[in-house]
Amino acid sequence: MVDVKQLINEICSKKEIHSISFSGCGGSLACFYAPYYYVTRVSDKLSATYTTANEFVHDTPISVDNHALVVVASRKGNTAETVEAARKAKQLGATTIGLAYLKDTALEEVVDYIIHYEVGDDALFEETKAAYALKIAYELVNTVEGDKNYEKMRQAMTLLNTLIPDAKKAIMPKAIRFAQEYQNDTMIYTMGSGCAWSSAQQQSICIFMEMQWINSAVIHTGEFFHGPFEITDENTAFLLLKSTGKTRKLDDRAINFLNNFNHHLTVIDAMDYGFEKIGDVSEYFDALFYTAMLGVFNPLLADLRNHPLSKRRYMWKYAY
Repeated sequence: MVDVKQLINEICSKKEIHSISFSGCGGSLACFYAPYYYVTRVSDKLSATYTTANEFVHDTPISVDNHALVVVASRKGNTAETVEAARKAKQLGATTIGLAYLKDTALEEVVDYIIHYEVGDDALFEETKAAYALKIAYELVNTVEGDKNYEKMRQAMTLLNTLIPDAKKAIMPKAIRFAQEYQNDTMIYTMGSGCAWSSAQQQSICIFMEMQWINSAVIHTGEFFHGPFEITDENTAFLLLKSTGKTRKLDDRAINFLNNFNHHLTVIDAMDYGFEKIGDVSEYFDALFYTAMLGVFNPLLADLRNHPLSKRRYMWKYAY
């Protein structure tokens, strides 16, 4: 396991860090929303940005300079836009950290520091990509200015090593029902707020659209009543990932509406699976939890639809 605290201490011993930027594509961008959210909610001294890699290359945040830390991710370490984003950050003087599963990659050649994360059902939670990303955030905040949540965040990270495997088992009946009830839907809306929004967004673009060819859109529950709720009828398919933190009231409002006008809503609530044990920092782990839980749902849906998660129409097959 990479000692992120030591890594951040080393970086901060060489220069003052005034900002942190997160960049990637698809799921390797979504994994950064929780750390981005955390920094913007708790830090007085650090600015933070969250930018898809190709936009980062062509319209780089002004905070990216020699006092910036830029964190990028690519599972295979070869996503062209992400490698170029890391290169652009270094050209501007930023210190760069790359997250990748594979070793000896193009990304590893560019970044200053590389963290190799684990994948699969046997991976320890805190060695996964999203966990390392969140560790970078709270270790940086604590090193730069002190973080009142620091010990709570560390304890929560350790707790999730056992809580998530247990929750995966407990959630299986719900995942089976979801697959049975949604297998024939041609449009599924995902919903969320706070950090959970990014898991809803990843589910929409990376799973339903990319891996299942199901039309989808993500709706922030805070925006639901400002346009999107007009598409609701009793059969509209919704999947809502419920915040465990301050924005939970936004989700409850949307759920109450849908319970009156819709009969095709699935709500996943981490509080049903032991999240109360984490305490008042639980919301910063929502996306990490829901992404792990959806890892139970998605193969079941794919099996019933006879559409493997590995099936692609264009990706990796054409120049684009």
